[in-house]
Amino acid sequence: MEAKAIYEIEEIKDKLIECCINFNATEFLPYLLSPKVTVGFPNKIRFYGFLKTILNCAVKESEGLLELRIEIEPWEEENVLSYNFYDEVHKYPRINLKVKEGKDNLHLGLMPF
Repeated sequence: MEAKAIYEIEEIKDKLIECCINFNATEFLPYLLSPKVTVGFPNKIRFYGFLKTILNCAVKESEGLLELRIEIEPWEEENVLSYNFYDEVHKYPRINLKVKEGKDNLHLGLMPF
């Protein structure tokens, strides 16, 4: 049995951004399974399934390349950032992730719209 790789928080965030821009949830799976990552879903497999669905929808609905804008929403709790991925045409983000970074962990939430 292989030991799980221990990834650094910055490496996990970079891979999350890359997987969204490339519409490829599979490349993020090993990072998602890191003990440093928690999710706002019943478990990581459900989070992964929903991420995959969101990315599949986004690739069909987006026009042009995606651009990441990290935004602070005034109604969110402290230390929560919105990772919003916009395409070249639409006013609203195609993908919206909630990311809360702790000292040695990363909590991920995924918004449906």
